[in-house]
Amino acid sequence: MKTLLFLVFRIHDGVTNAFARNIQQIKQGILVIAHLSLFGFFFPDLRKEFGELSGNLLIVILFLSPASRIVRVRFLTLLMAIRRELGILMGYLAIVHGVGYMIDPLWFQGYILPNLSQWQNGFFFGMVAFFLTLPLLFTSNNLAQKYLGGKKWKWLHRTVYAMFVFAILHRFFIKVNTDSQLWFALIQSGILIGSYIFLKLLAWKNFLAPLRWAIEYVESFHARYKAEKIA
Repeated sequence: MKTLLFLVFRIHDGVTNAFARNIQQIKQGILVIAHLSLFGFFFPDLRKEFGELSGNLLIVILFLSPASRIVRVRFLTLLMAIRRELGILMGYLAIVHGVGYMIDPLWFQGYILPNLSQWQNGFFFGMVAFFLTLPLLFTSNNLAQKYLGGKKWKWLHRTVYAMFVFAILHRFFIKVNTDSQLWFALIQSGILIGSYIFLKLLAWKNFLAPLRWAIEYVESFHARYKAEKIA
């Protein structure tokens, strides 16, 4: 166990140190990819994939915060430093996905518009999630934060939780065609949203004794690893 943990620590420290040294370049690279993703408008066949990738990034961004507080791993802390850039990339992907479908006459008039009032097919949830994404994307910069003030900016960006809920509902309800699929979509959405709430509670207060023990056990080994490395 000691050998395995020390190997994991060595890999973690190596990756983390490289990440820390190049964090500005990583941020710039993510922003470049975000802007390049707008060329996705020229590839309508990839609209769905852009939406799925945007949703996956949203999940990573939100789950990252409580996970970093629970586990207290340096690499996760460093990832927190690039959440804004990941959020911008997520927003750009959502724009390509949402706007791409809305400006397509076949999709908007044939599928989206007639079904907006039928919440169970997911189009309504997707539209709400998309419009909640826009103010978050447009204010994800220092200028907007300074103009709005820290308190207003934080309150605005807390709408990400509502956007997350609607995005998850959109992801699972867009596939609903039957009553059985409706219940399955409810269960899937509930599991994912419930998992996030559970992690937030754990981040606030870790009430799981086995998890606390495991974290403390690994931390003690990491302290020994650092001591032996220095020696």
